[in-house]
Amino acid sequence: MNKNYIWSLPTRVFHWSFVLLIVICYLTGDDKTILIHAISGYLLVVALLFRFGWGYVGPKYSKFKDFSLSFKKLKEFALNIFKRKTEDSLGHNPMASYVMVGILLVVTLIIITGCVTYGSYEAKGFFGFLQKDKLYKHIHEFFANFLYFLIFLHLCGIAVDTLFHRKTKTLKSIFNGFKQSNKEENIKLNIFQKFYALIFLLGFIGFFLYLLIDKTNPFLY
Repeated sequence: MNKNYIWSLPTRVFHWSFVLLIVICYLTGDDKTILIHAISGYLLVVALLFRFGWGYVGPKYSKFKDFSLSFKKLKEFALNIFKRKTEDSLGHNPMASYVMVGILLVVTLIIITGCVTYGSYEAKGFFGFLQKDKLYKHIHEFFANFLYFLIFLHLCGIAVDTLFHRKTKTLKSIFNGFKQSNKEENIKLNIFQKFYALIFLLGFIGFFLYLLIDKTNPFLY
């Protein structure tokens, strides 16, 4: 099998930043940690903006057009998921493609409902004018619980892949960028993609410092 470089550094940095922020949001949210929860949520906005753009301007396999969203391929993959056979596909498999799209869309809804809930309960932020209503919180928590379900599916997929398709080294690929396959293909970032990733990285850091330092910013106060 060949060693293929398919996950670029920006893609991997996004993935683990996204994971970290989701974990922080999960661990916070009560009265004492609501500010940390809100800051993490706003940083997720920057991460999502990067990923949605990266889905169009990024390298192969990071682009949305390279996601395998065919129902026929999904059915075929599901029927053969436990068979110990060599996988020739690079990038996301059909099941992972649907889960990834689902996670991105659900997190978007969580952020929107989170902003509304924060404004309603804390009387701060862009929705601070809203009256306190438990409905906002219930909707926010519904989407959050749905996200946990999608994450569970994602982890199950990783477990199955590790047990039945070890040769592909899918789990290691999100750490080092390399995946094994009978194919031979390596992605390479062009100057625009590098610039795009750098701008978002600087923007992410700058926005984080802004939220942290400016006690009058309209996002939190």
